[in-house]
Amino acid sequence: MFQQEKKQSISLENFGLIIDQGKRELPKVVESDNMVSNPENEINIDSNKTYSQDWEAYNQAQTQEKIIFLELLHELVSQVPQPKRTGAGRPSANLGEMIFSCCLKTYLDFSSRRSESDIRLSQQLQYLDHIPHFNTVLKYFNQPIMKKALTKLIEASSLPLKEIETDFTMDSSGFSTVMYGHWLEKRLIFNEHKTFKKAHVMSGVKTNIITHIEVTDGYVADGLLLETLVKNTSKNFQMREVSADKGYLSEKSLGFIFQHGAIPFIPFKNNVKYSTENKSPIWNIMFRFFKDNKKEFMRHYHKRNNAESVFSMMKRKFGSNVRGKSSLVQENEILCKALCHNICVLIQEMFELGIKVDFSEVTIQEFMCKIEM
Repeated sequence: MFQQEKKQSISLENFGLIIDQGKRELPKVVESDNMVSNPENEINIDSNKTYSQDWEAYNQAQTQEKIIFLELLHELVSQVPQPKRTGAGRPSANLGEMIFSCCLKTYLDFSSRRSESDIRLSQQLQYLDHIPHFNTVLKYFNQPIMKKALTKLIEASSLPLKEIETDFTMDSSGFSTVMYGHWLEKRLIFNEHKTFKKAHVMSGVKTNIITHIEVTDGYVADGLLLETLVKNTSKNFQMREVSADKGYLSEKSLGFIFQHGAIPFIPFKNNVKYSTENKSPIWNIMFRFFKDNKKEFMRHYHKRNNAESVFSMMKRKFGSNVRGKSSLVQENEILCKALCHNICVLIQEMFELGIKVDFSEVTIQEFMCKIEM
């Protein structure tokens, strides 16, 4: 299940051109029930379209979520190796248990003091050997090793859905570093971006699982993180499509996605009028596809809307702001939110798709939790 499949090259025969980098075919432009049958060049996405919900599976997942969350989180952090002790003095706390405590605090969206009773209950359930002081929990949010461990655990928590996710989307959203102010109100006021941390996320379209995340200051441009998101996702997933908004558009970005085995669905800006010989083949191909088959292109591109769902799920459940004052604490808080989100997604898919999630069966090497100090 966790073995990496060999990437194949992309065939773009629909455009009379074959590039020996893959075997991914762009969709044939034919009318079907799934396409919007409007006049030529008119795009109309049905905003009233609804999707069925498996309420029985949803109810079971929600009513049992906290119990299963503790079990899966415990299995995950049990794979984290304890850093080597250097020097004399009091031994440091167990890193896995501190990640467990930090994530439980984030899941509850409580202060560290109010979280202590739930941490105590976790110790009674044998998920923890020791009960950390609430100040110790806050202290570990400010440890650089936490950022490395959390990033690896987020990637590892997406692996059970490796065989399910083939289409991906990327986007970013801001988390307030104060208790007031909304990203949607401030995102276009650039001198206000210093009060936000921005989460750059690559996620699966089908389940909204996060495959990789990078946290930066609010003023960092989205396009700068594209290569990191694509490269780290391609290590564990066989990508077929990647959709993103115009902020990621560039010849280099399209080529990078294409080189990693996926078709890039990024809409072109209005000032892009022609395809030229100076541009790469994938740029010209996607430009012609965008201009000549706009309805079909937009049908694939609108999978990007799932990126908004990922941030909505994270913020509604775990809060749209962070409590810490230092930059590292704020970054680790957001990473904890992402890890909690992934575990909740896995719980939902355990009931809806019937997948088996058992992190205790995976070795540390396969689980990518070997952290360099």
